[in-house]
Amino acid sequence: METKDKVLLGVSSNILLLGVVSFFTDISTELIMSVLPTFLVISLGATPEIVGTIEGIAESMTSFLKLVSGAIADRTRKRKRLTVIGYAISNIIKPIMGFATSWWDVLALRIGDRIGKGLRTAPRDAMIADSSDSRIGRSFGIHRTLDQLGAVAGPVLAFLLLIPLGYGGIFLFTAIPGAIAIAILVIFVKEPPSKTKPNKAILKNARAIMNRSFSMYIVSATLYAASAISYAFILLRAIEVGIPAEMTALVYALIQIFHVFSGVPAGEISDRFGRIRAVQVGYLLLLAAFATIAFSTEPWTFLFGVILFGMHQGTIETSQRAVIPSLTKEEFKGTAYGVYNMAVGAVALPTNIAAGFIYASLGSQYAFLYGFILALFASLAMAATQMTLKRKMEK
Repeated sequence: METKDKVLLGVSSNILLLGVVSFFTDISTELIMSVLPTFLVISLGATPEIVGTIEGIAESMTSFLKLVSGAIADRTRKRKRLTVIGYAISNIIKPIMGFATSWWDVLALRIGDRIGKGLRTAPRDAMIADSSDSRIGRSFGIHRTLDQLGAVAGPVLAFLLLIPLGYGGIFLFTAIPGAIAIAILVIFVKEPPSKTKPNKAILKNARAIMNRSFSMYIVSATLYAASAISYAFILLRAIEVGIPAEMTALVYALIQIFHVFSGVPAGEISDRFGRIRAVQVGYLLLLAAFATIAFSTEPWTFLFGVILFGMHQGTIETSQRAVIPSLTKEEFKGTAYGVYNMAVGAVALPTNIAAGFIYASLGSQYAFLYGFILALFASLAMAATQMTLKRKMEK
């Protein structure tokens, strides 16, 4: 049920405010992520395997917390509290990266940052769903667009600040947008009214969400997550095709720009033509992106692949989350988001370690072909999921 205070873009103020929180948080996150691969390799002497391992460990550490936080949010119906704690942890830890002197320091701080993300993601998504009417795809699309506007601003700021401030100064600067995000969340975002009472037995009953359709969807989404190797490898590939290292932040910004522009259209496609169809469009864009990036020998063809990758990100981030409420019961919504986020996060470590090993031992082309093959399997699995849902609806 969407709250009565509808404002711009046809969604409640709560959704817009959560989007603004994500906007400022993503500025701080992408300030770091747009320069982190080159910082690790050039300043700290890390190898591609180490870069992949850091990102894999950091993302995988969030997986279990996403499930637990979603279940706790369903159990207590206090979703805002967990969301605040998660955002606070991430935004407090990120500036400390300015004092990192080894890749071990970066690993520890990335783990801390991702712990915060693990705590906040499932309850925040449940808050968005609870603040929405039937146009849930639009709600997630608008939230994701605001989130990604921050992801565009972050690397652009990094490009402008890298020479005057250096890597350490950029990391310390993240404290400013982080503090703004926490203040908006604490002061202005409201706990949406719950449609169900707190379920004290929710952890025991969590298996109730694992119906056939939901399980098949999770398998498909997990295969996709295994294919989506880290941004870091795209930025390292940029240097290989002739883009200067100091310009890689702008490559990252290009990804985020097209991520932004595809978010709301993907939400509209999701609501109008079916959410799983929108997901399949995202998978096809990823296949095209990886093939282009893998075989590019010139910057312009590589940048076309980067654009496709950004479009895929906006489509997937909007549509995959919007599918969840239609596959599970209302009282298990937070837990369902937790299971989804845990599943897609759990494969981050092995897939990025594998991609890093392939990149270092066989070359970058093979790393992206590895992602292409897994994305192809994900696309086939999602087609099977859609057929299962169609047969279920026809009965």
